[in-house]
Amino acid sequence: MMEELFRVFEEIARENFPELDLEKFSIALREEIKKKKYDLQDEALLETALRDDRKTFKDSFLDMLEERAAREDGGKAFFLSDKGRDEAVSILITNAEHTIDYYYNTIIGKHFSAS
Repeated sequence: MMEELFRVFEEIARENFPELDLEKFSIALREEIKKKKYDLQDEALLETALRDDRKTFKDSFLDMLEERAAREDGGKAFFLSDKGRDEAVSILITNAEHTIDYYYNTIIGKHFSAS
């Protein structure tokens, strides 16, 4: 189950949110991933993307978090709350889905342009 996604998030958290309770966040993230019921192709595309272009994924996630924090009173402290944790999980899942879609479309585009 998307272990690479968890590793990337742990890297992001350690570098940017050392006070974040990773255990609580990981539980919430695992529950959300189970709800999404990703298939093996989605998982493989995401893991490939995270290995190939980890920095872009991290930067995109952090940009989305910063944008959300700017709209909230309390900024960074917001993400330490339960509501903030849920929002961060949602942003991470959205970012993962955008990455899967991008890689899927790239592969399909290359396939059809090569034929």
